[in-house]
Amino acid sequence: MTSFQWIAFVVLGISFVITLALTVRRRIAPRVGFAWGMLWIAAAVAIARPELTATVAKALGIGRGADLVLYIAILAMVFGFFAVYVRMRRIESDLTKIVRELAIRNAEEPEEKT
Repeated sequence: MTSFQWIAFVVLGISFVITLALTVRRRIAPRVGFAWGMLWIAAAVAIARPELTATVAKALGIGRGADLVLYIAILAMVFGFFAVYVRMRRIESDLTKIVRELAIRNAEEPEEKT
């Protein structure tokens, strides 16, 4: 086992434990915790058995396992950015509605000029 693998396993193990703790404490949703946990495990498997990624890559018509990992990472980041964008737009819309409602509630009637 290489030095990189040892270091990566320690980092991934700590990440997995933190994710588990956050899920148990309900700081993150169970499905989110599950997804992150699976990501940490998949990363550990790919680091422990790099030939596995090469086999899967060849089955998908991709030349190298490293390319497969890169492509999956890029797709995941694009999906993540899109999900954050959609959430931010929803938050902005909700905030606009709240501010509008507060402005209407707190509006004073204009004084009549005689």
